[in-house]
Amino acid sequence: MYKETGKEKMIRFSIISAIAAVTLYLFVSQYTPTSDPAVVQPEQNQVKQMTVVLQEINEEHHAPKLAMVKEHENQPMLIIYEVDVESNYRFETQYAINLADAPIDIKRDEVSDGVWLKTEDSKWTYYNRELEQVKREEKNISKEQPTFSVDINEVDSKQYELQIKNEDGTVLKKELDEEPLSVVRLSEQNDLWFVVFDENTILLVP
Repeated sequence: MYKETGKEKMIRFSIISAIAAVTLYLFVSQYTPTSDPAVVQPEQNQVKQMTVVLQEINEEHHAPKLAMVKEHENQPMLIIYEVDVESNYRFETQYAINLADAPIDIKRDEVSDGVWLKTEDSKWTYYNRELEQVKREEKNISKEQPTFSVDINEVDSKQYELQIKNEDGTVLKKELDEEPLSVVRLSEQNDLWFVVFDENTILLVP
């Protein structure tokens, strides 16, 4: 069996030490601010996940479409998804853009496939179906109210009971491990629902 000489051992340890030093330098350089003067960016508001349905499943449309605000790499994003129900409910990204500020509300347009976002200064901004900013009067913001109600009751410290009701009674009842932020309907037949949490989302069926 080959026995390493003292000189070879010293060279090997020197190489290992050099590699470790370079790795540490790169790590520290990546996460440590440089001494060069830099413009201090204002702290961004926390991104709250929110969504609005653009198209439900019905006789004419077999894939629901929704717009969603979420955080990606510490930046707020606006994304339009289409849900492929035939492929295990896969979410397919249609369009996506970065946002300068985290919005506080989201609405659909009254007649188009566009989306409205509201920022903390109470200003509404319209994005068309391809998520391009377009000037549009705020009177076109949809005022449509849901035809169902959502009740969320805390069962214990780690369980929440979700109940969705319409004029015919209870549509869906489900126990969850986390309190939802919002619930939207993806099908006119009340057989597909999208639940938004602080960081996660789930699909529910009755």
